[in-house]
Amino acid sequence: MKKSIIFMMAAVGLLTACDPSKDDISMPGSSLSEQQLSDGFSFKQYDETYTQEKTDGNYFTFTTSPSRVVRIYQKDAEGVENVLVSGVANGKFKIVPKRGNPNEQTFYVETMNFDGSKVIAEKTCNVFVPSELTPEMRILASDAYGYKVWEWDTELRADGAVWGNLGYAPGEDWTSGIWWGSDPAGLLTQLNHSDTGVATGEEAAGAYMEFYDDGNIKTYDAAGNQIRSGKYSVEGYTGEKNVPSIDGSVANWSYGTLKTTEGAILFPFKINGGGEKPTSFEIVKLDASHLQLIYAAPGTAGWGEATWWAFKSSSDAECALTDFGTKAWTWDTELRGGPVWGNLGYAPGEDWTSGIWWGATPEELTGQLQHSDTGVATGEESVDAYMTFDWKTGTVKSYDGAGSEIRSGKFEIKNWQMGKRTQASIDGSQSTWAYGTLVTDPGSILFPFQINGGGNKPTEFEIMKATDDQLQLIYAAPGTGGWGEATWWAFKKK
Repeated sequence: MKKSIIFMMAAVGLLTACDPSKDDISMPGSSLSEQQLSDGFSFKQYDETYTQEKTDGNYFTFTTSPSRVVRIYQKDAEGVENVLVSGVANGKFKIVPKRGNPNEQTFYVETMNFDGSKVIAEKTCNVFVPSELTPEMRILASDAYGYKVWEWDTELRADGAVWGNLGYAPGEDWTSGIWWGSDPAGLLTQLNHSDTGVATGEEAAGAYMEFYDDGNIKTYDAAGNQIRSGKYSVEGYTGEKNVPSIDGSVANWSYGTLKTTEGAILFPFKINGGGEKPTSFEIVKLDASHLQLIYAAPGTAGWGEATWWAFKSSSDAECALTDFGTKAWTWDTELRGGPVWGNLGYAPGEDWTSGIWWGATPEELTGQLQHSDTGVATGEESVDAYMTFDWKTGTVKSYDGAGSEIRSGKFEIKNWQMGKRTQASIDGSQSTWAYGTLVTDPGSILFPFQINGGGNKPTEFEIMKATDDQLQLIYAAPGTGGWGEATWWAFKKK
């Protein structure tokens, strides 16, 4: 099993002592061995508040005796160092592995002798690691945040419908059987299907549900007032759409069954059901951004009446980017009818694409190599080039169209606020500009160059969209003003 990856600042350079009175190894003749370093290093483990000692705590304090400046780090399966703390003789660090990693963790303590030689001691500890979620729970409740927000999906249909009826099991594409649907606001006229006939606030586009990784559901109105809560579980999920329909007519009908306590989801009513609140739903779509459900009463035959629901999520960037595994992304030539990289006038408004000045198709990037650091084509200038994001290792790799690796590096998502556009633009003109920041090692993504940047390879990109099938990024240099030149990238799921 792969080692835990801790995303922190890039490794600093060689450690040197700044205060000889406090650092014994800065003096001639004070060289020490690996064993001496190990014997003089002690640590304690705590809870998150550093107030309660825990034998499997993820939060550490440490001391060195005699006092000596150290660097503490972990290494991933490829030997890449991930620095936990650096340049101090005592202090704090944390080890918080992702789900499914081993409880026993290894970290390294490094210092430098007066003669410039490095001394490294290896330490092991047991930390708390959450149990690995099942694949369906990862998607429904997030493996990154502990819960996931689902709201009405008004984008499924042109009429904005999110709930309605359909002729059951029309074929593998369930939407072809839809007879009728209501948009969220229209549900106010459908309260005859509820058990009370009273509006609760879920009849609005901003209403939402939270699915927690402990099996709880909470529903809210658009203002964030809780309407109800309940429990859920999933049965029969294999990751493939291979569960047959109730009437037996379609073999590859659903992904499995969502079981809930009565009335747990948004507008949980069977259409024309006299207020019935189903507790068993067929999952006909489930990915990072979509949850689509159908209720058909036991015994429903082909084209018998059933009820459908459509939800979407934009809260789980880690799932969108990696599917909590390894996910491949390629150039999105559909966003602009071909162009995938170019320049724009920065922060033109909520729709960032309205500021695009120019763009190049993947093949046209061969004519833009003056923006690279080498001027040499690498194969990423192809519609078939792609990159992969790996959840476990935190690694992004780029490949040419033939599948040969071009480069690799680390990545991290920062400033993510559960799918809310809370990150202000650099120029300050847009308070709700980006969803967060994708941080990478230099040159990790496809064609990673700032336009007109002299070969600059940015490491921080504003995330303008991160869904199951689209990733859109912008780089604006610090200090970029309104309508100043920025660079954009458009990718889609491979």
